[in-house]
Amino acid sequence: MGKCWKCGKEVTLKEEETRCDDCGEILRYWCHNCTEPFDIEDENSKEKIVECKVCGFFICPNCGVCGDNCQKKEWFKNIKEIMESNFEFNIKLNKICDLIEQIKIGKERRLCDNNVSISYAKNRIKSCICRTQGYRVKNIADKEKFSERLQKVLEIPIEKEMTVEEFRESGSYGQEWRDILNTSVCYGWIEVIYKKNKQGDEYALYKRIDKNPCKFLDEKNLFTKFCNKCKKSFDISEEYCDKCVYVKNTNKHIEGEKYGLKLKISNKDICQLPRSEFKIK
Repeated sequence: MGKCWKCGKEVTLKEEETRCDDCGEILRYWCHNCTEPFDIEDENSKEKIVECKVCGFFICPNCGVCGDNCQKKEWFKNIKEIMESNFEFNIKLNKICDLIEQIKIGKERRLCDNNVSISYAKNRIKSCICRTQGYRVKNIADKEKFSERLQKVLEIPIEKEMTVEEFRESGSYGQEWRDILNTSVCYGWIEVIYKKNKQGDEYALYKRIDKNPCKFLDEKNLFTKFCNKCKKSFDISEEYCDKCVYVKNTNKHIEGEKYGLKLKISNKDICQLPRSEFKIK
């Protein structure tokens, strides 16, 4: 995850992916600790190297260090202080358990300047827009439903404020509308305003506006073609891999036949704001 060293696009990799779909290069990073460059694909095994499950940065194969601001450093410091204190053993255990509890329940919300969370910006919004284009929908009616919801946003009077509950259809949980509303923020149609109720609990208001799309929104090349055998990405217009063929006859293919390509969502982020610029709020 992060910026591609070759084309400069922000990308989010999935599963075994190691290459940028936009330029086809293996992602490479320069370690902040030892300053050595490293590819995220192991040279020998051809598999993706290990990512830190806390900060999401790849662990440098040269020095074993992950992200510069990884929370594990702070956890290590806190646990070390507890273990070196003069408290009784059981008190130390309780303090460590309290620390684990704080870590577990204290999940931070990271937002861009438009109050869109990083999970929406880097994942859900792209999936939502791809569904409006017919990808990963059950049928045409499902595709049209997403488009209809986007159209309903445009029909809301400018300056009107609403909660997600006012959008939610009967019998649904409102997640579809959260997807649509956050997408509309990126399009410049909606502004998110956080307020507190009488009990002090925070809630989101969605205000209809009419502005330009966010400058970090990049809807180009949302899809790519992909070869399941060599893992190479191709232009959307290509149908077959230029290298891979079937090595034996099967029920569906004959020996020497070219590998057909699969359509998939590109790993290039639709939001090109770097992850480091999403702020904790």
